[in-house]
Amino acid sequence: MNQTVFDPQMDGIADAEWSELLASASGDGRHFFSENQLYLAYARNKVQVTRYIARRGGLGLLMIVCGLATWVYALKIDGGILLVLGIACTLTGVAMVGTGVVTRRAPASREPVQRWLAKWLLVNDGERLVSEPKLADEAQQYAPTNAECVVVVERDVLVDLLLKNGAHEALNALIVAESGYPAPLAEEAWRVLAARPDLKVIALHDATREGVAMVGRLKKSQLLPLADRAVVDAGLFPADVTWLAELAPAIPAGYTQSVPVDSLSYDALSIGLRGVAEGALSLHAAIEEHRARGVATG
Repeated sequence: MNQTVFDPQMDGIADAEWSELLASASGDGRHFFSENQLYLAYARNKVQVTRYIARRGGLGLLMIVCGLATWVYALKIDGGILLVLGIACTLTGVAMVGTGVVTRRAPASREPVQRWLAKWLLVNDGERLVSEPKLADEAQQYAPTNAECVVVVERDVLVDLLLKNGAHEALNALIVAESGYPAPLAEEAWRVLAARPDLKVIALHDATREGVAMVGRLKKSQLLPLADRAVVDAGLFPADVTWLAELAPAIPAGYTQSVPVDSLSYDALSIGLRGVAEGALSLHAAIEEHRARGVATG
């Protein structure tokens, strides 16, 4: 950055820290990146942990007090049965208190990242930030000469993120959105799918209810001839989030059903898609297989 943008006292971040976030999200400036990738760079290892006593714990405390009072009274009057009841009530209360302390984990707030990004964009062009689909008029240049697969993504902006990072060349793939964006590539995808029944089709989606249902929607879609074709589901699933090393430190278990697939770095997305194109059963499996190979050889 050529000028100072952030005041650590007012903004809660320094320019150097912001530069580190940008570098993490963009792979040290090698890739175009999305706000979701920037947020994950910030949120990693910042899970917010809160503990509180639930209603069950409060009731347990009351039972302890009542049990002790009964216990003391029973000792005074030499009441055996009453003493047993007091002891039982006290022990039950202790057990309820022990299980009544609830720990809640939540991801870091997205608000600071959105605020910092908005301020940064006031003085920077953000040319490597992909925030909305803009390739409709120049999409034809991203069509491979002889596609080896078709990648269908859930959201239009994912098309731009992949194309601008050269995924169409790395995968030799036609990349289109479920919506039919961009139209020139969707038309080309229809043509090659109709002509080549063996062409591989890969679906890429978010870890959301809508994302998980994407393949079913594609089978019924009128935009691409996929009703009778096998579609490889390479999307992100809620169960994958807790096992992926990039995502788990930022997304606690209770929030895995609302994770955009571009929360993954572009390097991870590229590895996952390439692995699926070569035969891996899922994005998660391809990424983990690559990681395991790295560990074995490293």
